[in-house]
Amino acid sequence: MRAWWSELKRRNVVRMAVAYCALCWLLLQIADLLMPTFGIPIWVMRALVLLAVLGFPLALLFAWTYAWTAQGLQREVSAEPASPSATPLHCAPQVPPIAASIAVLPLVNMSSDKEQDYFSDGLSEELLNLLAQVPELHVAGRTSSFSFKDTQATIAQIGQVLNVATVLEGSVRKSGAQVRITAQLIETRSGYHLWSQTYDRQLTDIFAVQDEIAVAVVAALKLKLLPAHQPSHAGHHVPGPEAYNHFLLGRQFLNRATEEGFRRACDEYAKALALEPDYAAALAGLALAEAYSADYTATDAQLLELRHRARASAEAAVLRDPELGEAYTARAVLRFVFELDWDGGASDFRQALHFNPGDVMTLWQYSRLLAAQGKMTEALAQAQAATRLDPLSAQAWEIQSRYQIALGDFTGAQTALARALDIAPEHGRAPAGMGLLHLLQGDAAAADSWYARTDNITFRLSGQAMAAYSGGRETASMQALNELIDAEAHTSAYQIAEILAWRNQRDAAFEWLQRAIAQRDAGIQYIKYDPALRHLRSDPRYREVLQQIGLPISA
Repeated sequence: MRAWWSELKRRNVVRMAVAYCALCWLLLQIADLLMPTFGIPIWVMRALVLLAVLGFPLALLFAWTYAWTAQGLQREVSAEPASPSATPLHCAPQVPPIAASIAVLPLVNMSSDKEQDYFSDGLSEELLNLLAQVPELHVAGRTSSFSFKDTQATIAQIGQVLNVATVLEGSVRKSGAQVRITAQLIETRSGYHLWSQTYDRQLTDIFAVQDEIAVAVVAALKLKLLPAHQPSHAGHHVPGPEAYNHFLLGRQFLNRATEEGFRRACDEYAKALALEPDYAAALAGLALAEAYSADYTATDAQLLELRHRARASAEAAVLRDPELGEAYTARAVLRFVFELDWDGGASDFRQALHFNPGDVMTLWQYSRLLAAQGKMTEALAQAQAATRLDPLSAQAWEIQSRYQIALGDFTGAQTALARALDIAPEHGRAPAGMGLLHLLQGDAAAADSWYARTDNITFRLSGQAMAAYSGGRETASMQALNELIDAEAHTSAYQIAEILAWRNQRDAAFEWLQRAIAQRDAGIQYIKYDPALRHLRSDPRYREVLQQIGLPISA
């Protein structure tokens, strides 16, 4: 009901209802006064009342369907999601599946303890990551594959939605130190079973089982691989059952992407490392959990300290396993986002994609670095590769929309953002993207309504401050700006600079940009292509800032 009311307000249906009633009341009052003067019969008044009543639903329907924008009257685009059970099938592409392609569905937890879901999900993700190392194989991303967990979708429907020719499914039963894994590879169009196997093993053999399954899948798909491309844990640290258990819990919490999730991920990864300090994958996970946790600290000192620890964890991961793709991805993110080391980050991303060419997170994270350097076409290509692999990832679609906005493809950006909201109606950044899109098209009222829908206080206040300014509501703009400064100054310096730049308060905007640089604010990566900074680009200080942080002046 709340979402429905928000959509009515966004489309100005509520405003239309109030305005229509007020206008009809005024016209009927005037008619009532003038009719006796001109001797107009009473039935005319009745007809006017009837027309007003009949016109009311038509006026509301018009407001729901159309909107006035800077480009004139345009048809509204719905952002309402499909029902949760229908969302994946709603997004199905109508194209033939890629020949060598697979989706790894979450293995079903057959254990008596349902709390063991993290273990079966973890094994599924490990298998997915193993297969993503094969350059010749298109592997659907985790978000998309896992969206079918606990649904009634058929294999054929999953194949159509994810555009894959095969699906790997199965189950896990864990009892003490014993584990039984069943796996089967199914052709999505025919339903034909290409391969199946059951494994009864000790937990200490879990990595060997994963390797066996991955090799069997490759063989069943008749892929001819070079020895170096065979999916395997060989050469990587193989943890004991207890450390691996903490690692899987850590990754589950990290995937939640919440303040509590990041904190608990740090705790679980730390427990794994206390048992086995050379566990590089746990170090890489810890690095990201620490870096993201820093955004929830109370002071600048705490924020910088946690990021320093995150960098040390990432560095240790690479040193302990120089062939671990996720270690390079973690270090790349820390280098370019928080240290402004663009070249170092690019080098790490190339290494990560060398070892793990199908990793979706690496693809879209790399796109962010390319965009930061002004390489928008290359950034868009990487983002589109991520959405092809992970078509049900709202995050991937939202990231793609940023580059489309920067390149002036507003139609493409609106489509991408609508996809993101269709998949995840509560997504924090997609409404802000819609807000920016409407702001750039001159519709401040619609922009304000979209910004109000995000649950992220920084994006909401910064967006509403800009929308209010463009709508001529100076007091509301300043109120939102001051509220953001009071509440989030030590984590939102870049967004404060955005507001000031949009308001064309250049001196103050540059002061806050310098503060953002000092804080290593993650927003700095947007400085070359952020439309909110448009008033700053003609100022000589803008070029000086780019030089200061090592970004090219052109490109």
